[in-house]
Amino acid sequence: MTPKTFLLATLFILCVVSGVGQAVAVPWSGETSKQAVFLSPMERWMPTWNLESYVSLLERSGYHVDVLLNDDASISFLRAGLAKYDLIILRTESFSNEEVNFYCSGEPVTRQARTTYANEISSHELQVGVCVGFSLIFLQNSYPANSLRAGLVYTLGSLTEELSSFFLEAGAKMFITPQSTDGYTLQWGLADAFSLQLFKYLARGYTVKDAIAELTSYLHTGHGESVDWPMLYCRGDETLKI
Repeated sequence: MTPKTFLLATLFILCVVSGVGQAVAVPWSGETSKQAVFLSPMERWMPTWNLESYVSLLERSGYHVDVLLNDDASISFLRAGLAKYDLIILRTESFSNEEVNFYCSGEPVTRQARTTYANEISSHELQVGVCVGFSLIFLQNSYPANSLRAGLVYTLGSLTEELSSFFLEAGAKMFITPQSTDGYTLQWGLADAFSLQLFKYLARGYTVKDAIAELTSYLHTGHGESVDWPMLYCRGDETLKI
């Protein structure tokens, strides 16, 4: 699929006006086998804007939602815990070392971590820097082909596009991430406002393809074609519904 482009500059205000920012989490009252996880290892430093709305939208779509913040998004969880979920939202940041990208877990940065994970650090699976980061190699060694459920993976954070091939080979049906761009960070709620607007359409039962089309139309309304749009990177089955 050719990457779609989207408006960011005024999206935060638009989401508030449209009601996404006012959503309140309503627990799903029926039984469901669909499982979702929201991972935000950097929550302490870059808190999620309107986390309740993420949970509410997923619950209304029939998911049981686990929210793992900070230390709960640990290396031990990331090594095996993703396999039980139909929908994964990973909200993190990255850093590079020796030309390898590492994505922050919530594992505490301690001397013990350097000792405990010495082998993984030497093999470039993990790196202890601003956080205890995990690499594409770590994920590939943890999840062989078809070990993940056939659902959606949505990532928020810089340089996460490179994870798409892994997730699809491991069994996910669709991978989506807003591509890295100036001003589009986890701070100030802009990335979350953008993401919530997409999940709003997905929660209404739209396919990924149609949800993106609706989002595009929503953003173009009143803004025209002359705005410098950031990009949304998508790979996989566009007919997927959450």
